[in-house]
Amino acid sequence: MSLPPEVLQIFRDEAEERLDRIEQSLLALESSSDGGELVDALFRDVHSIKGNAGVVGMHDVRAIAHEVEDVLERARSGEERVDVDPLLRAVDTMRKLIAAGPQPEPVSAPEPEPERAPARSTMRVASEKVDDLLDAVGELGRSEGAIVDVQRSVIGLRMLPLSSITGPFPRAVRDVAAAQGKQAALEISGAETQLDRVILDGISETIVHLLRNAVTHGVEAPDARAAAGKDQCGRIELRAEQRGGTVAIEVHDDGRGVAAHLLAEAAESGSLAEVLARPGLSTAGAVTQDAGRGVGLDAVKAHVEALGGSLEVHSETGAGTCVTLLLPLTVALLRVLLVERGGQPFGLPLSSVQEVTIVERPMVLGGRASIERDGAPIPLVDLASVLGGAATPLADHAPAAIVASSQRHVAVRCDRLLGEEEAVVKSLGLLAGVPGYLGAAILDDGRIALILDPAHLVTARAPRDASSAPAPVEQAAAKVLVVDDQFTVRELQRSILEAAGYRVVTAGDGREALGELTRDTEIDLVATDVQMPEMDGFALLEAIRALPERGDMPVVIVTSQGGEEQRRRGAELGADGYVVKDDFDQQALLTMVHRLVEH
Repeated sequence: MSLPPEVLQIFRDEAEERLDRIEQSLLALESSSDGGELVDALFRDVHSIKGNAGVVGMHDVRAIAHEVEDVLERARSGEERVDVDPLLRAVDTMRKLIAAGPQPEPVSAPEPEPERAPARSTMRVASEKVDDLLDAVGELGRSEGAIVDVQRSVIGLRMLPLSSITGPFPRAVRDVAAAQGKQAALEISGAETQLDRVILDGISETIVHLLRNAVTHGVEAPDARAAAGKDQCGRIELRAEQRGGTVAIEVHDDGRGVAAHLLAEAAESGSLAEVLARPGLSTAGAVTQDAGRGVGLDAVKAHVEALGGSLEVHSETGAGTCVTLLLPLTVALLRVLLVERGGQPFGLPLSSVQEVTIVERPMVLGGRASIERDGAPIPLVDLASVLGGAATPLADHAPAAIVASSQRHVAVRCDRLLGEEEAVVKSLGLLAGVPGYLGAAILDDGRIALILDPAHLVTARAPRDASSAPAPVEQAAAKVLVVDDQFTVRELQRSILEAAGYRVVTAGDGREALGELTRDTEIDLVATDVQMPEMDGFALLEAIRALPERGDMPVVIVTSQGGEEQRRRGAELGADGYVVKDDFDQQALLTMVHRLVEH
């Protein structure tokens, strides 16, 4: 008889929790001189897995658990000591078998024991449903205090403690150290710290990678540690704490540290993380003559920054290294500083804003503007230039926000500061890969604010002189009709085009767009998606070409469909340009629009 899926899932959930506890107990037993209580706890967990596995028909799991029970029973009676390695391998095997699901019952299967899989008062909510609800609430605006409460409640559903992913970490450290003939122990603190489940899902492998690096490239061999006056067992700490709207996760080891010449290089550049994460950095000599700490750190840095966070590294030669992941508490709700440039609002994550100031007399170093803070120069950039748009010149005393990421800083100038706000961050959908943006938020006045990526801002370069700055759009009064059924996508395009000086109107599908073209004779160009309800982009293009007085209007296809067949069809119907969302480049879009409305 097949089991209901929900019953099987209950068994899997409980079994995973017990296997995690078994693994932790085994690791503790390995370093304990008196393991009587640990063996008793192991026996209880293994016995429960054995009984429940029989109930749900996982007889191979039940058989392994029974063998482990025999080993533990002999240990309880004092007949033999527990050999941890084979029991850890048994745990791994049971995990795989439980994930695979029940197998056909053998003919001679023993009778299952009378235990039953216990029901638990837990509820699982698909993250997609939570995201949909959050988006729906966000669309309502935030004029009512009750709505804010609903938003917070929904966001709370997304939060989980760090402990939900730390179970395998001690085992990973132990196995890596054993394979290299080293000794290392992991200490975890702050495991109750809460983070967004989306962030947790993404950083588990990242943390494991850092732990492995700490063992491989940080912790010395036992004899080398003894010679240095250290305990032969290396100490690795995983620490987490909330700092305002940011969570700091630190991986600290007491090993050999980073080589002196790299520390000197970092002192000049201002960021050890940037030095170690530099693509192509040779591992030779990075920590010793044989191994380095830069392996994979570029991928770690890129992943953390994609989540809206930053990476810091501190080290002392001979005394150890600390890698810190600074992550947003949630990717759904973010406290931002709102700024305005060219009439468009933008959001800067408040955790990355160190200071706001009025720029009066900027310095010029190496042909680039900068300001001085604490005796050090900070690059000064115009937000419009960073984003590849054009806007009216800034006022003489324009404000600037000093933004920090990965121990680098930049002062971003804007027209005015709009204040702080707690923003519900929405995905940019198919345009989520556009460099420089973390998402978008609907403001109290109904406008869309694009949330800027601090990591992108600090690497942006201001032009050396006015001749290299982006040329202003001559047809500032040209009007563009943006057509897309995704609200966030069309508002992103609106923001980009309006920041470049264009007037913009929008439509949600082809039929609505035709209505706009009929009513508004000032529209000079149409930028349209393809897949839309009512009337898709190709049908809209065909209809435009059939209009007696508007048939030659420039039409740009902006779509996720980048195949040759789609491009060919667009060309046959008379499209003047084609932009693929997956490879979206806002400057390419602006250049194309400028070319088409200029002729």
